[in-house]
Amino acid sequence: MLPSDLAVLVVGHGTRKPSGQQQLKELVEQMRRIEPSWRMEASFLELAEPTIEQAIEGLSAQGFRRILVVPILLFTAAHAKSDIPDAVSEFAAKHGITVVGQTPSLGTAREVIALSNRRYIEITSQAQERGCPEGHCGYGYPQACAEVCPMRGKSPRRVALAMVGRGTSDPEALAHMRRFTELAAEQRSLAWVSTGFFAGGVPSVDELLAQAAALRPSDLSDPTDPTDPTSSISSSEFSTNLTCDTVVIQPHLLFEGELMDQLRARVQRWRQESPDREWVLARCLGADEGLAGVFIEFIRSHAEQVAGQAEDRIEDVRETLEERG
Repeated sequence: MLPSDLAVLVVGHGTRKPSGQQQLKELVEQMRRIEPSWRMEASFLELAEPTIEQAIEGLSAQGFRRILVVPILLFTAAHAKSDIPDAVSEFAAKHGITVVGQTPSLGTAREVIALSNRRYIEITSQAQERGCPEGHCGYGYPQACAEVCPMRGKSPRRVALAMVGRGTSDPEALAHMRRFTELAAEQRSLAWVSTGFFAGGVPSVDELLAQAAALRPSDLSDPTDPTDPTSSISSSEFSTNLTCDTVVIQPHLLFEGELMDQLRARVQRWRQESPDREWVLARCLGADEGLAGVFIEFIRSHAEQVAGQAEDRIEDVRETLEERG
């Protein structure tokens, strides 16, 4: 139970794409279903509304005097360390609201790894049976491919996994992204795996996909191909002697946005330049009940800390009064 004067301010990065904005709002709705008595307000750091200021203004008008900030972020970099807290502090002070704290980013939580693995499975083994969901294989279908999905009926055996992160100038966040790829890959059968970034990290997305294209093609019907599909080969062990029949580009992004559109364009290009293997694009993580549960646990943990601090202050006051007689 949260105190009656405490609201939760959920802050997403923001995108101009309505579908990405809706995914953030769906995630907040999932959080509300878990804790319907809590006041949780969605907002965006940039590019979309409600803005942080609009959300805080609304909470102030409803009588809330304190807020707990919940950034919807994968890793802790500039947005978590400065952009969001600075913006929240500015507008909270303007409206007489106290910021009691900020919850952590998702990092390598097991629920995130599990969701990432589901996104991988649905574009490989599940797509083989019934097509990929929501037309997100990168072929441009506006809805589920179903019978016409190019992946339907195909069984990828030697998969090269290109994990793509947003990127940052923060070396610790880059390291966490690479570590996330390692943890996710442990639960998959891959011929090769590497991580690339849109910005701030190496290799870049284009360099990453060029590495995947340099792998020798393999024939799905060729039983003599030497690649062992049960072991994951990292980019540090890159060799053109490795083979693959399918390149899975998996964005480690929370929601739809411009970066997803950029990946779709790159997939189309590589299909033309390297048609000797399948090139497919997995979905972004999206709204998910498991993720909603992680953020709720973050809030509960922080609320307990706030309650404990309040009890400590009450006890301090009690002891002071007793000392004074």
